[in-house]
Amino acid sequence: MNTTRNTVAPMFRVVLLLVIACSLSSARASTELTCTISGASEVSAISALEPLAGGKNYYETVAGAEFIVQRDTGQMMGRFVNNAGWKITVIDPGSSQTSFKAVSVRKGGRVQSQFFEVRLQDKCDRKPFVLVEAEILHGTCAL
Repeated sequence: MNTTRNTVAPMFRVVLLLVIACSLSSARASTELTCTISGASEVSAISALEPLAGGKNYYETVAGAEFIVQRDTGQMMGRFVNNAGWKITVIDPGSSQTSFKAVSVRKGGRVQSQFFEVRLQDKCDRKPFVLVEAEILHGTCAL
């Protein structure tokens, strides 16, 4: 009877199960992005990118606000950013080599659209994002 083999096999199974569980947990966690808005800008009449100022709209108070992005569906949920009820297309799910990209369109009395991109390929913990609608929101997201 080989006691070393009988001891190693159960330990190997436990280690293997832990590795699989951690892999599944990190895969599930990486499907969601938590984003923080740093600022809001708009394109001026002379084609310059300028920060929103002077009581133009509610985006002026947006700095520091957070929202969640579901990478598999492109759904965005937060106080200032929310595309519930919009037609969402994930153009690129993103990876360590490419950005996550999604387009949202809402039809009704007037058509609205937004483009969202997060540079997942950047080698930092917080990934830069841009959200372009009538205004331009920017900030960072964490996996």
